[in-house]
Amino acid sequence: MTLDQIMEMSKEIFEQGIVGFAIALLSISIMTFIAIKAGKRFFASLQKRNRIDETTRRFSFRLFSVFIYTFAIFGIVTQIIPLKSTALSLLAGSGIAVLFIGFAAQEAFSNIIAGFFISFFRPFSVGDLVTLPGQNITGRVEDINLRHTVLRTFENNRIIIPNATMNKSVLENKDTVEKRVCNFLVLSISYDSDVDKAKDIIVEEALAHEKLIDVRSEEDIQNNIPQVNPVLFSLNNSSVDLRVGLWTKDSSDGYFMLGDLRDSIKKRFDKEGIEIPYPYQNVVIRK
Repeated sequence: MTLDQIMEMSKEIFEQGIVGFAIALLSISIMTFIAIKAGKRFFASLQKRNRIDETTRRFSFRLFSVFIYTFAIFGIVTQIIPLKSTALSLLAGSGIAVLFIGFAAQEAFSNIIAGFFISFFRPFSVGDLVTLPGQNITGRVEDINLRHTVLRTFENNRIIIPNATMNKSVLENKDTVEKRVCNFLVLSISYDSDVDKAKDIIVEEALAHEKLIDVRSEEDIQNNIPQVNPVLFSLNNSSVDLRVGLWTKDSSDGYFMLGDLRDSIKKRFDKEGIEIPYPYQNVVIRK
């Protein structure tokens, strides 16, 4: 079989023959590559100028990429004669409406729309620490793509949550306004222990911790408002509970600070004779 015969036969499959198809494929690939690169730079420049944040940039670029790749694939398909009529029929008349209605009914499309709402209204952004009380999930937002949101837990595991679920869930964003957080430390002592001494130990240990920050105003400082002020929180059946609010620059610092303080305060309590009680019962036996 000669080269001319092969070229002639290829015209039955490819609109412009095998050579024309190769040229079209190369041209579409180059244009797609340029468009993706240009789009990436465009959205990066918007973020650099503070027009959009990291979350919006990621989602917008991915949505842009889907459209570019869709048109590229459609352009390639139309060069193949057996597939051209099918591709064109999808765009003809009401066919496109039927296509989009059918697509909109799918769960995938609902996740895309939810992702758009998250990106536009920004209830949370990439890097925020969020909690979903209904699902008992806490993690830092690592990524938001067209289908789902990725949360990284404190155990360094990834939780994949569909955007539609994230969009309709009640969640707590610990970083939505500012990252400073008030951490509450609750400690129990026995009724026989010296409450004032226990408070003094808590104050000393808290003030000595490097992650504690002072959020008092100048007026508070002038009025001698204490930075650390333990209060008698409750009187239980077998313990007296003390609670103190301690500020840190973010939740991560608060987590480690509370762990350190529980350790150091427990050692001070043991040294100073402050008993940390455990529940017990008196059994009376009558003869």
